[in-house]
Amino acid sequence: MKRAISARNCVCLPLLLGLMVFLAACQSADLRRDTPFWAEDVGDPAARFELAKRTQPELIAFLRRLPKGADLHNHLSGASYGEYVVASALEQGLNYDPARRRFTDRPAGQDGVITGEQLLRDSALLAAYHDVSSMRGWYPAVANGHDHFFASFDHLRSGDRGKAEMLAEVVARNAWQNVTYLELMTSPYPKSVRKAIGAALERFDPGDLEGAWAQVASVLDDPAHAAATAAYLDRIESGADRILRDKHDLRLLGDAPDVVVRYLPQLLRKLSLDRFFVDAVAAMMAIRDEPRVVALNMVQPEDATRSRERFADQMRILDFLSGKLGNPPISLHAGELVLRESPVEPMRDRISRSVTQGQARRIGHGISIAWEDDVVGTLETLRRREVLVEICLSSNEGILGVKGDAHPFMLYRRAGVPVSINTDDEAISRSNLTMEFVLAASRYDLRYADLLELARNSLEYAFMPGDGLYVERDYARLRPGFAKVRDSQWTPSAEARAAMQSDLKLRLQVRLEREIVAFERSLANGFRTTP
Repeated sequence: MKRAISARNCVCLPLLLGLMVFLAACQSADLRRDTPFWAEDVGDPAARFELAKRTQPELIAFLRRLPKGADLHNHLSGASYGEYVVASALEQGLNYDPARRRFTDRPAGQDGVITGEQLLRDSALLAAYHDVSSMRGWYPAVANGHDHFFASFDHLRSGDRGKAEMLAEVVARNAWQNVTYLELMTSPYPKSVRKAIGAALERFDPGDLEGAWAQVASVLDDPAHAAATAAYLDRIESGADRILRDKHDLRLLGDAPDVVVRYLPQLLRKLSLDRFFVDAVAAMMAIRDEPRVVALNMVQPEDATRSRERFADQMRILDFLSGKLGNPPISLHAGELVLRESPVEPMRDRISRSVTQGQARRIGHGISIAWEDDVVGTLETLRRREVLVEICLSSNEGILGVKGDAHPFMLYRRAGVPVSINTDDEAISRSNLTMEFVLAASRYDLRYADLLELARNSLEYAFMPGDGLYVERDYARLRPGFAKVRDSQWTPSAEARAAMQSDLKLRLQVRLEREIVAFERSLANGFRTTP
């Protein structure tokens, strides 16, 4: 009997030990589920991020401090929050028209116009302004998000908020979110440049671009235009820098700005072809002459009738002028189309032609990719040419009604096409770059490594000079002299410091890698910040 019991014990003991290990593991897993992502002994950054994905507030806390590199698709006119537009309008002494929901210089008392102070005291009127000047007033079952979005710009513009104030607002917001580089779509040169080109263009025939070029060529080399553009940006940036220093202890100018800002002129799709030609010449001149102007883009609704009708001629103009003016960088809104707003025919080649004919090195939105005639060929072209797609999730949901698995974000990633996360019009969307990362992480179950890839993409595909940190865009291969840049105790050699001094891209990419190191160290040490 004793021998039988002993044998049975020998059999049961391993089972008992296994059960104890299993129960301990379950208890440990339960503890982990109820543990903050910044607690001790909960794993590496990837494991901590998986914990943070439990709730949106945890994701926000994690991702706000994650180094995010750059926002490459940001319209300055749509990035200034309505609250600051109201304050700016009041400072300028503007009054408010409740019927039109716009600020005005008409006197109070005329046709129902009230003072700005009266507006502030009336919470219903103030809420109505914020509703029409952003997507917070859009309700999917009641109004068309597309139309609401594009109408909001007129309400914001009525506040006449200055570019320096808007720039300072956007820089401060992004510095707080660990964003180190911005490419802002705006008008970065004075009207005098465009007027000079327009005056020289006496006749325009879209079938005779050489003839149009011959008329404006003499204007291109006038040094006064380059000087005017530089002075125009100097005024805006010096004003923004003063605000940033006084209010936020941040720097826009100098050798070590907290955020580096560059600019993309905007061509208007719906204007006449002669105006489009003039604006394209002015934009490419600015890119040639002013280092702070790095590329051009096209704006206004892609589905508008005039946009649809003039697309082919616009691509021919860009192709022609690119050859004349040194092939400047171009990023185009392309494929920002859905069947609700557009016939299917334009979607069949908008993205592919923007790249092959419009010379786009980056694509904004790219929503209609699945409708391309040769979807696989288009994806292969984007991958082969290393054309980055600028993904703007909140914007695509609000304007086009596209989100979740209706969005091509994962299609691009699976096809090996580089993508970045961007805001588009963060104030109108009532969003910011952190929130766009939150949406991407929660909707597409991204891993921590995916976040770092998106951040690195944003700097690698930015329109800035330099060879950068990574060899052949392989983030695992670092250029000589920087192989240990991700080590916690790394310090640059004299040669590395000299290389960074002359290479902006390298400097910002090294800064990103060092910020990732600091972020991960903070995760492991309680995630506190110094006030």
